[in-house]
Amino acid sequence: MKNFLLDSFYDLKFRISFNSLHNSKLELLWNILPIFCLSLIAGPSFMLLYLIEDFSSIMYIVKVVGNQWYWTYEFLDYNSTNKLDLVSFDSVMLSESDLIAQNYGFRLLEVNNRLKIMYLVNTCFLVTSTDVLHSWAVPSLGLKTDACPGRINRIAVWPSRQGVFYGQCSEICGINHAYMPIVCVVQ
Repeated sequence: MKNFLLDSFYDLKFRISFNSLHNSKLELLWNILPIFCLSLIAGPSFMLLYLIEDFSSIMYIVKVVGNQWYWTYEFLDYNSTNKLDLVSFDSVMLSESDLIAQNYGFRLLEVNNRLKIMYLVNTCFLVTSTDVLHSWAVPSLGLKTDACPGRINRIAVWPSRQGVFYGQCSEICGINHAYMPIVCVVQ
């Protein structure tokens, strides 16, 4: 008998509190409003994610290989007889004596062979490594991707300004990782 009365009291109390606080329109609004806001945010975000991964309009491809402790660049180029040739060169940091002899450049950031890319041309970089993890980063161009052995990462850029852009390996890839500078010249 006691449990029956207690259950009836709680049932009555629940009904009174439920009816006084229940508002279907308000519940519908606070469930639909966040869904609507998230949909407004998701639409443009999905479009940007798609455009980041769209490599259909690439006009120039450069393969970047991280070695211990320098970068190798490979790309296809037309020679004077309109034949396709594979151009490959290493980019190694210049020593202080070389910098003094050349009379230009920044210490620990200048290389013997600069990478030249074209102004207002979509360029794709295929980045990989031969030994350990490296990070090919040129922050002023908005480029940063990891160079992993056995894997090719790709990143695209559309350089909208001309100049000389400096970068470095930003991965702690070993004892000399601070001596792997990157110099991109946009012309």
